[in-house]
Amino acid sequence: MDAVLRLVAEHGYRGTSVGAIEKAAGLAPRSGALYQHFKGKDDVLDAAIERELAAIDELGSVLETPAPGDLRAELTALARWNLDSLDRRTRLAQIVRRDAHRLPPQLLDELYTRLVACPYDQVVDWLAARFADAGLSPPDLPPLALIIIEPMASYRFMRETFGRTPDAIDDERFVAAWVDVAMAVAQRHGLA
Repeated sequence: MDAVLRLVAEHGYRGTSVGAIEKAAGLAPRSGALYQHFKGKDDVLDAAIERELAAIDELGSVLETPAPGDLRAELTALARWNLDSLDRRTRLAQIVRRDAHRLPPQLLDELYTRLVACPYDQVVDWLAARFADAGLSPPDLPPLALIIIEPMASYRFMRETFGRTPDAIDDERFVAAWVDVAMAVAQRHGLA
């Protein structure tokens, strides 16, 4: 499964053969060895994608853990977890960016639901709970969630694509600045 993700991320779906997958996985190329474990290229790719998506589904449990009562600490933990999650799904993100238009619509819908919609909804729910716990009326949370989530993906994409960031910003500096911005928004709305 690691081999198919790496090859499809690097060469695209069409540019990845069963023989190449077998070779990269340490099996005899074009021997049919892959078929002893999977029905074919689609089956091994589906299994690999499902494995990656299962790791992303962890966000719900991260957001459901008891709040330590310190919003800054919660935000810092959330930011670090999200950056680690983005690192774990680098190849899956490369596949989506490269081959989204070639993927079956059902798979693309599943990827959207599990990569975007579900985590996004969980963050909106987490924010809503924080406002409810504080007895405050929340601002328009869906765009706010998008605004605070997407910079992390952009930061990771920049580092993956170019191997660097402006001013050599590392994760610690990024997380600290991200938390400061999120805290400023929270303060503006009476949450912190």
